[in-house]
Amino acid sequence: MKRLSTIGMLILLGVSMAVCLPITLWAATCTVTATPIAFGNYDPFAAAPRNRTGRITAVCNGNGTLTVALSTGQSGAYNPRSMISGTTTDNLDYNLYTTAARVIIFGDGTAGTQTVSKNFNNKTVRIRVYGQIPAMENIAPGSYIDNITATITF
Repeated sequence: MKRLSTIGMLILLGVSMAVCLPITLWAATCTVTATPIAFGNYDPFAAAPRNRTGRITAVCNGNGTLTVALSTGQSGAYNPRSMISGTTTDNLDYNLYTTAARVIIFGDGTAGTQTVSKNFNNKTVRIRVYGQIPAMENIAPGSYIDNITATITF
């Protein structure tokens, strides 16, 4: 009978110790996907800038802060970024921004850019990316492309 009682106490003690451990001992995990920005074909005679959005989505388990940084793309510079065409030698200037006002360039925190951070607690985090091509760039009409790398830290 004493043996059963001792085992029972050890099990309770083990449960009690597990409950007392801080949550920070378990690492957070996130699964990240991205919706690209599709500007469509560029018309150099359009009077207004072309604005479009994309989204980065992270489904996170655990607790923490998610920070997103974006690369310069093929241009190697943040201001402006540029897309290239497969049919011409033209570069189409554009940029990516942190808000719909399209004032703060979304980057890695250098050269006047900012990253975007959001807290998560076992939830889905959505970060919008706001793109803009300036109006009336003197280039050949057509399709242009750039590849941006998003670095996610949490």
